[in-house]
Amino acid sequence: MAVTTEKSDQITNAEASPRTGIPAYDWSGKLRIARFDFTQGSSAGDANSTAELVRLPTGRVRVYLAQSRITTSAFGSSRTLDLGHMAYTDEAGDTVAADEDSLDAAQSVSGAASYVPIGTVGGEESYLFSSHSTEGVTIIAKCEGGTIPAAATIKGYFVYAVE
Repeated sequence: MAVTTEKSDQITNAEASPRTGIPAYDWSGKLRIARFDFTQGSSAGDANSTAELVRLPTGRVRVYLAQSRITTSAFGSSRTLDLGHMAYTDEAGDTVAADEDSLDAAQSVSGAASYVPIGTVGGEESYLFSSHSTEGVTIIAKCEGGTIPAAATIKGYFVYAVE
């Protein structure tokens, strides 16, 4: 083996001739926080009920899940919570299908919980979610394994970078 000096994709792109652009959310994006407080209404919701938590802004956005936080009340035995997004329109005008567990899947909320949503979905989704939308992206939570109790709470924030 030998000592090597390698470059990230971003440095390679910055040094390319002609130069290849680097998205601002990668190298000079502004970090923002989208905070939310959700309380289920006076009636319980059936299994697979969803809660709209935040709407990310229009344009290029990258969510940093490892810096984000979710806190819930106790939902009851066998309940889990998924985090995902509603359908949105991307920069090409194409519809990106809703994906209810694209950010995090099957977090136990049987008892009160507080966690970083780096989840069980693996790959890049374990630490970030990127989008480029024409109207913003709505992040949702979905309760599985039983009802979401009346007055159940989901609180927290997502850290994201924008151009």
